[in-house]
This record gives sequence, structure tokens and C-alpha cells, in this order.
Amino acid sequence: MYQDLIRNELNEAAETLANFLQDEANIHAIQRAAVLLADSFKAGGKVLSCGNGGSHCDAMHFAE
Repeated sequence: MYQDLIRNELNEAAETLANFLQDEANIHAIQRAAVLLADSFKAGGKVLSCGNGGSHCDAMHFAE
């Protein structure tokens, strides 16, 4: 019944991810963020995350 809708949504998500991965700038941005986070922790620092509504849940998961 909903199989076509589910399939279409998943195909759209896969296409979005494929497009994201094709842009090398996205990969470099993620690498820079990872290095900044690691350097902060290595130096005894911390990372603060916050949000409101759904972003609050994202922040909580990030902190986990």
C-alpha cells in the first residue's frame, strides 16, 4: 500500500546523500570539524551543544 511512497522517499534520501558526497568541499568541512573537536578534547577543552525543540534532541544525541 505504502511501498511506493517508502521506496520513493528512500530513493530521494539516497540521491541526496550521493549528491552531498560528490562535493569534495563537504568532505573537507566534515574533516575540519572532526579535527577541531578532537583538538579541543586533546587540549582538555569541551564542546557545548544546544537546541530548541527537535534541535534539542539532536544536541543530546551529539553529546552522547
